[in-house]
Amino acid sequence: MRRIVSHRAAGFGVIYTVTLVMLANTVDIWQVAMAVAICPPLIWLSQHDLTHFEIPDLATGTVVLIAIAYHGGTDPGVLLINLIAGAVLYALLWAVGELHFRRTGGEGLGIGDAKLFGAGAVLLGPWQLPEFILLSSVGGIVGVAVAHMRGGSDQEGIPFGPFIAYSMFVLIFFDPLFL
Repeated sequence: MRRIVSHRAAGFGVIYTVTLVMLANTVDIWQVAMAVAICPPLIWLSQHDLTHFEIPDLATGTVVLIAIAYHGGTDPGVLLINLIAGAVLYALLWAVGELHFRRTGGEGLGIGDAKLFGAGAVLLGPWQLPEFILLSSVGGIVGVAVAHMRGGSDQEGIPFGPFIAYSMFVLIFFDPLFL
């Protein structure tokens, strides 16, 4: 009989659920509802990125649609600003990733990562970009350190999507720190 849920997806589910339970009382009911709605695509893309080194466009698109629905229903005034922030961040990170690829021949930041950062900007807004990028990066650095301590090769890649996704999820529960 085929497993419906992988062990990784179940592990991500536990991590996201524990985070939700711990932080849900810090925000209003609409943010909790949005956090619950966004869990499945974030868990799916994290598991898929770990397995295939690819972030599904459907998962990223779902995050954007949830962000649009949330902001459209709770604060339509920020929606355009968030959409612009998402597009600008995506374009900037895509350009940086493309430049790195052309100079080194190796992928440093994939287009899926750039799209996911853009989706996170639509969700979180430009005011949380510093902590979003910082938290994702620190998570990635810790992931690389753990992989090396476990005997991973320097040639093996570490998918960045799970760190971006979890950072996005955690920051739903916090106001911008730098404003």
